[in-house]
Amino acid sequence: MIVFYDGECGFCKVCVAVLLAWDRSRRLYPMTIQEPEGQHLLASVPEDERLDSAHVRGAGGTIFSGAVGAPHVLRQLPGGSPLATVVTIAMPLVQAAYRLVTSARPVIGSILPAAWCNWAEGRIAERRRGTTPPTSTL
Repeated sequence: MIVFYDGECGFCKVCVAVLLAWDRSRRLYPMTIQEPEGQHLLASVPEDERLDSAHVRGAGGTIFSGAVGAPHVLRQLPGGSPLATVVTIAMPLVQAAYRLVTSARPVIGSILPAAWCNWAEGRIAERRRGTTPPTSTL
């Protein structure tokens, strides 16, 4: 599963890196929305909406945006299925919380310690190193 994120957002990088740390089976592949392949794979998402939220590309190439993608990602993670069920049941609340957090992400990103952002960039780079995106299997 590909997780698309804003490559210029420190908060987004930290969130993706936390998911990658949880993803011991290496089922998630991080890709920035801005990179050419990200733009190509997100062609079904209107261009002016791509940076409004994170996106995930699931089996068959289906794109899930924002909070709707959370249960799909959680099901890929060890022990994440029960949380995915809770998130699915509480989706209206999760969507409201997601909108609140995404509207605040520039502020959140600006106050994150540089060490966190550096750790996140390293974690993401490590996952991508020597790995190709799973686009051929989706």
